Amino acid sequence: MAISSQRGRSNGSLVVMPASPGWMSQMAVADRFAAITRLRQATEPQIRSIGERLDRVEARGCDTSYLRQILRELRWRLEYTADEGAARAALRRLRTLVKLPSPPSAANPDEDGSYGAGTEVWFLKLDASVDHMLAPDFDESGRPPRFLDRINHPGRLKDYLNNLLVSRPSEDGIDRRKELNFATAALVRLILWHRPANYAWDPRLETVMRDFLAQWQDPISGFFGATYLINGCRLHTADLSLTFHMARYLDGKIGYWPELIDTLIEMREGRYPNGWLDELGMTSHNNYDVAVLFRLGWRQMRPEQQQRAAQELERLVEWCLTAAIAPDGRILARAAAESLPESYYFTIAFLDAVGYFDARGLFWTGRAFPEAPAMRARLEQQLLTLPQQDPMVRMARERLSRSG
Repeated sequence: MAISSQRGRSNGSLVVMPASPGWMSQMAVADRFAAITRLRQATEPQIRSIGERLDRVEARGCDTSYLRQILRELRWRLEYTADEGAARAALRRLRTLVKLPSPPSAANPDEDGSYGAGTEVWFLKLDASVDHMLAPDFDESGRPPRFLDRINHPGRLKDYLNNLLVSRPSEDGIDRRKELNFATAALVRLILWHRPANYAWDPRLETVMRDFLAQWQDPISGFFGATYLINGCRLHTADLSLTFHMARYLDGKIGYWPELIDTLIEMREGRYPNGWLDELGMTSHNNYDVAVLFRLGWRQMRPEQQQRAAQELERLVEWCLTAAIAPDGRILARAAAESLPESYYFTIAFLDAVGYFDARGLFWTGRAFPEAPAMRARLEQQLLTLPQQDPMVRMARERLSRSG
């Protein structure tokens, strides 16, 4: 569900209103730029086939980082832009490199210090780099990540963030929601946590970032979201992923928690990013976001909200244990476009967030999970088959080891 903090009021020549339930920004691009829609539909079988091929390679423990970055860029261009030429170019690169017996790797930093050698799109480079830079064993004596210079000034950072807030997809064919999500999730951590240590952040950026976040959160829905200008209307959305990232990386230190929880429960049957479900139904990725928001907001919930949250978490745990994980620990249910390492990470992260592995984390129930140690062992065994230097594999192992 998309929810607005400005319920149908006038704003000069604009009418500010909520996006209707079920509305998706891709509809605006499709109405105005039909060619990219046709290309997306025509290439989806091939993209799916390439993704399955990469799954098989990852299941053998091989590095697919470079190819995954091209695939991620391709999906972004097809789903969030109308640039048919750039999408076709990305598809050609992917088709060529996936056939190589030893494709290139993005496991090491490039000349600018990013871990995004598979793409030239700046925010995708940023997203590919942040987990490496936050890893405990990151080499902070190495080359400083000069690609961050682009926003390392208060004026440039402010302009960059503000330009991402509002999309005009029917005019320019660009939905900025994906970039808004990836960029804010990365920059909040890097700037506020002063990482990596070998990069000299402008000290004024922290104020810019905190001011931006305070103004961005919707006081009625409690959510963070994207805004769209469509046919003279300003449409506001309540975005699960954006809200999860801001709440988690600020350690729950955001406002309007009761409002946020009401919105979160209300959107349970909606389609991601404005709901809990993707095109196939539940995913551990979205369930993890939901569980973390319940955990962070638990102490500020009303009693009836806590009761409802506990019921929902019980349902999500049951689905995870019966439908998402095979008896031998293999992951069965995955989000669309999710890599094999990502599918293990988000499943493990969800179980960790709800306290399944460690009873001290069971904030929502007195139920015991005596089978958890055996489940942990099976998941650990499956992780050993995957690329061990993949950041998602490493973070999944760390979560299991902390809860052991």
